[in-house]
Amino acid sequence: MKAMFAAFVALVVITVGAWYGLNHAGFSIQDRTSGDAVRLG
Repeated sequence: MKAMFAAFVALVVITVGAWYGLNHAGFSIQDRTSGDAVRLG
């Protein structure tokens, strides 16, 4: 049971870390899918 909870915690930590890391590096979906001809706002 402890191993399962540890795996869930590790999954959450890896997911959140990857999400923040990739957004900080400029790999958000908005940055990847918008071209130069897109008007924002």
